[in-house]
Amino acid sequence: QDIGTAHGHRLQDTATFTSSILRRCHGLEEEPFTLAIAGYGTGKSHLSLAMANLFQQPGGELAETLLARINEADSGIGAEVRAIVKEDPRPFLTVAFNGMQNFDLTAELTRQILIQARTHDLDTRALDDLRPRFRQAATLVSLASDEMSGNLIEACGVDSVNQIVEGLNEQDEGIYAKVQKIFEAEGIPIRAFGGESVKDVIDVAVSEYCGEGKPFAGMVILFDEFGRYTEFATIRSQIAGSGVLQDLFEGVQGNSGYVTFVGFIQFELNI
Repeated sequence: QDIGTAHGHRLQDTATFTSSILRRCHGLEEEPFTLAIAGYGTGKSHLSLAMANLFQQPGGELAETLLARINEADSGIGAEVRAIVKEDPRPFLTVAFNGMQNFDLTAELTRQILIQARTHDLDTRALDDLRPRFRQAATLVSLASDEMSGNLIEACGVDSVNQIVEGLNEQDEGIYAKVQKIFEAEGIPIRAFGGESVKDVIDVAVSEYCGEGKPFAGMVILFDEFGRYTEFATIRSQIAGSGVLQDLFEGVQGNSGYVTFVGFIQFELNI
């Protein structure tokens, strides 16, 4: 009654929704894109967070609690979801974005994938090769003189050179910008080269880490406040990245057998 029927959308409970996304992730449904629409305060962010935990650690304690809650809501859906997870208990490479934040989409996507790959002790050279400027910067920082190291530590607002190197290994754009500025002032510019598109990152992540015989069953991209980020990326493309939304679409579409995208947006209720 709150949302009406004129818009043509289908109202769905969260247990059914989660089951549908899980089926898509495991290749039981073929649609790689999903857009969930709900008004402010209806629990989109909460649902996204819960799903991220379920996909990232399907065998974890929190996932078990979530599966039990789904079963309480609907025993049929609960049994189906548990069976799907049991058949392939591998985690999903899970990327969760908050569209209320202003960020470079490629950088944030890469950062989250790198953290998960390293948590599972996986080789990240293929991803590193897409953005070699970070590796170059980390090498220069490691070889810096004591005086230069002091300048870098002060500029980056950290306690040690190791923290700077760690940030660069995680492809932190903020750390990189400060390091690049220091070295450029010393006449040692760090050249930005290599393919740094969202599509390239998705392609490499899927080929390296997802699928049969790989550590991850697939990749899930959960994008909270996707509508707001779409506006930001259009108006402030110099920050979000030029053409990143098109790259994102192509990356998901091109790897639809392994990648599932879920966007959460809100609209004004016509009551």
